[in-house]
Amino acid sequence: METTENLPTEPKKSQPSTHVTTAQWVSKMKLTFANATLPEIFGVMQTVGYSAEKIDAMKDKVVHLETLQQMQTKEYAEQFSESQKFDTKRSEIDAAFTKNRELMKILFKGNIHAQSILMLDKAKPRTYAQWYEMVTNFYAQLEASPELLTKAAAININAAAISAQKLAIAELQALKVSQRKETAEAQTATDSRDKAFDELYPLYSEYIQYAKVLLQDNQALEAIGIKV
Repeated sequence: METTENLPTEPKKSQPSTHVTTAQWVSKMKLTFANATLPEIFGVMQTVGYSAEKIDAMKDKVVHLETLQQMQTKEYAEQFSESQKFDTKRSEIDAAFTKNRELMKILFKGNIHAQSILMLDKAKPRTYAQWYEMVTNFYAQLEASPELLTKAAAININAAAISAQKLAIAELQALKVSQRKETAEAQTATDSRDKAFDELYPLYSEYIQYAKVLLQDNQALEAIGIKV
């Protein structure tokens, strides 16, 4: 069975370290700028231009990034949910189709016309598009041919069973559309988050570099997330 679209991983470009997620970086930045106005830190950092206004601006950027991070998490959760629904529905359809197809191969053994029109002589494809074509053709041909349908009824593949499968296939297609929509929204959310991260991280990194020099070996560094 073909796998659905893979869930995108944390962006490699944006993250300075593959061992730290964007959410963890947000947490680090929140801590740093929340404590940047502590007297023992603020006074020293003012000497290199970190005014209260500049720190507030960076706090706002962190809040914005955190909002985008939460939105990205939400969108991927929705995409994952739709993917699971799609996979489950496809597995159900494929199980019934495979059983029906194997029964038909026995029923129409030696019947070249039936084997050809129902595509019984072809291997079941793995890609979704080709699989979908084979499944829809199978049930459409049975439904359209009274002769085939009459013979199929002998092995319990009747009009009701075919209608049920066609309804399930229609539901599967609706799930596919929904899955693609959620995938697009999740990717858009990731792009927005990454853009905000790429704008903020250099500012955060520069602040940390200045702090390490100006507050070298000062226990106050612990307050902004730097181990002494």
